[in-house]
Amino acid sequence: MAQLTYNDLTFLANNKINKNIEHIQNKGYTFREERTTGDGTKQVYYEKGKLSRTMVVMRVLDNQSVVLSYVPENMSNFESIRNEINKTGFQFLESTHSDRDDCSSYQSKEYFAKLCEVKFPGSTDTSYNITFYSKNVVSQ
Repeated sequence: MAQLTYNDLTFLANNKINKNIEHIQNKGYTFREERTTGDGTKQVYYEKGKLSRTMVVMRVLDNQSVVLSYVPENMSNFESIRNEINKTGFQFLESTHSDRDDCSSYQSKEYFAKLCEVKFPGSTDTSYNITFYSKNVVSQ
């Protein structure tokens, strides 16, 4: 199973896009698409199979560093990463709630993480999303 761990997220947050693509492919993810957003930012999408519920999106910054969005396949993987964040000295910043999602933001000396549980209207399924990046990327 191509689940990412907390260690994978820190590795990806600390490396440039070319090294990250190699790491993601070694974890079994395949390229899905590349998009350019309205502000010119490139986003690279990788997934684990067409029917998989897991995906990695890397938003590539000017210096080739990335902001990660990771969609874990299941609650167990999401909780495992949340537990590591709580054990490794992250400080809780805030919680936000809407009719669609519940999110909690954390930061450490090196990283920022936002963990969300997402409910889509009309569905009983819950999806998970983790945004993770090195705090150095915002100052570069």
